[in-house]
Amino acid sequence: MSTPLIAPPLLLYDVPELAVYAAFMLGAASLAALVCRVAAPLLKLPDDKTHLDMAMRTTAAVVSALTLTLAFCAIQARGQQAEAQRVVVAEVAAIGGMGRQAVRIGAEGASLQAGVLAYLRSIIAAEFPTMAISGRHAETQRLAEALEHAGYATAAGLSDVLAHDLLQDLDALGEAREERLRHAEDALPGAFWTLIRLLMLLLLATGALYAPKPHVLLMLAIQAAGVAALVAFVFLMDRPFRGQIAVSAAPYESKLLNLAHRAEVAATARRGLLAEPPRVPAGAPRLAADDPAPMRP
Repeated sequence: MSTPLIAPPLLLYDVPELAVYAAFMLGAASLAALVCRVAAPLLKLPDDKTHLDMAMRTTAAVVSALTLTLAFCAIQARGQQAEAQRVVVAEVAAIGGMGRQAVRIGAEGASLQAGVLAYLRSIIAAEFPTMAISGRHAETQRLAEALEHAGYATAAGLSDVLAHDLLQDLDALGEAREERLRHAEDALPGAFWTLIRLLMLLLLATGALYAPKPHVLLMLAIQAAGVAALVAFVFLMDRPFRGQIAVSAAPYESKLLNLAHRAEVAATARRGLLAEPPRVPAGAPRLAADDPAPMRP
């Protein structure tokens, strides 16, 4: 994977979208006007209708090629984001399955519940925000290994059926984690960005075909800014786990709340405090099934 050379530093992934668009558009507009202002007088091309028509046709061809390339890249980047979202959903499901299995085991699964919650908190707070830059997080990796060891230790004292299900959930959890880490640095291939760079340079070079008049400079600046906005859009979508429109950690946070509540309820039940179902408040709305059966004559 290579960073697009036409793009500013990767620090732009951490700034608001409007700042990214502004940087791309202002930079391209300035370069387009500068090329026309500096290079056109050196070439001394004729300023007649035939030459102007040729220049406009050349610019239109380059803009069309660049626009089609950016559209294709945007589709590819959107596909990468969809795949990244699928990976996140699969891992959240695996974590949820592990949490349900820990509750199913009973008192022996209390340590597993604690391990799952600690592991999930570490993903949210430490690994997920930085994995696109630095890969797997050391503390999260340690908690994942500790959870695996606790799972194997717990399975040793269970029945064959429960042990088999627990080990299956452990395998699914490990595979989902590794798949997420494999996709953490996903980005468009460097060849795409090389093509975009070349076409963008050609577009800027066409500015030398026009006479450096004020209205021509303005036209070239607006045209370059519009194309640069498309480049900025592709740039923002390039890495599915970085930037303002990256895949969110919200599914992990929702699962953490769900598992924490489930662990609390399970612990309360084990202490015998939920031996009877909770009473329905007097003012609560009632369903038809809640009404007592009619008296038989």
